[in-house]
Amino acid sequence: MAEVDPLIESLYRWSDVSGVLLMGIIGGTIARKRGYDIIGFFFIAMFSSLGGGMVRDVLINRGTVAAMSEPEYLYLAFTGALIARFVYFKGKTWDYIQAHGDAVVSGLWAGTGAVKAITYGLPPIPCIMMGVFTATGGSMIRDIAMGREPAVFGDNQPTVIPAIACAVIVLLGNHFDMLAVGMIVGPLVSIFLALLGIWAGWRVPANQEWAPINDTAAQVKVLAKKAENKGRAVGRKLEPHRVRSWRHRQMEEALQRRIEKEVRSGKRRQDAAEEASEFLQSFESDVDQLSSVSGESEDMDFGVDFSGDSYEEEEQASSEESQRLLDTILEDDRLTDELIDRLMDRYQSRD
Repeated sequence: MAEVDPLIESLYRWSDVSGVLLMGIIGGTIARKRGYDIIGFFFIAMFSSLGGGMVRDVLINRGTVAAMSEPEYLYLAFTGALIARFVYFKGKTWDYIQAHGDAVVSGLWAGTGAVKAITYGLPPIPCIMMGVFTATGGSMIRDIAMGREPAVFGDNQPTVIPAIACAVIVLLGNHFDMLAVGMIVGPLVSIFLALLGIWAGWRVPANQEWAPINDTAAQVKVLAKKAENKGRAVGRKLEPHRVRSWRHRQMEEALQRRIEKEVRSGKRRQDAAEEASEFLQSFESDVDQLSSVSGESEDMDFGVDFSGDSYEEEEQASSEESQRLLDTILEDDRLTDELIDRLMDRYQSRD
């Protein structure tokens, strides 16, 4: 390391080696639970104890990795593996040791990672990253080596958040020339937060459906749909009342002619009248939809497409043409009668 205050160096070394021994024990016990031999004990203990520091030192890229240049790191990692080999932890005792041991080690290493980054002059954000990588890197490498998904990735007890809190406190201590205080307070706060998460059963949420931007877009779409419906209502009101009355009158006259024609062919007048009335209501509803689409069209070639219907402008132009064609047909009684016959046949076959 670069030249630092002896007190800071002492705190750094104590925190680092304590974490190495604890993680060696935890890694060795996990290897026992997986049925590994003594080689597996040593490798898993080494990954757990030294992985985070190695990742940190490689990323900082200042000199030899500490675990390789200072042999006590390897000695402590292997000692932890041997302790786990000869002392069996299981049941509630093991759960207690692992959970609380992870919390303690994470807090200690988050502080040492941030301190080492500060010592080499890294900016604040990389200093926080080094604290997090040092605290969680070993367990991530261990889980990957054992073919498991790293526990830190989802729906887990909070470990990264306490590590970030520790690194931030260390940075603040350094900023106010109280790095030694930061190295004590930071890990303590991190350990407290991690243990609080264990005791309170906190979990980092992993809801796959949570997407606030999508939810906002969906809400905007609903509002746009309401505005669209209001626009259609305005379009219907804007259409001249006399035009709608004329269409209604032309259709009524055509339907009356059809009723008389069906009565002459032997159909009951009441049945023919009921069919004509139902058809007229359905027909006027379809015509209202054409009117509303026409009333809301605008002469714009650009806009924001909230509902995926940006190509409906062509349909709006088509609806205007359909209205003009309908009015042309209604002006001629013969064409109107033929239209009624065709539409009535289609309406009856639909039912």
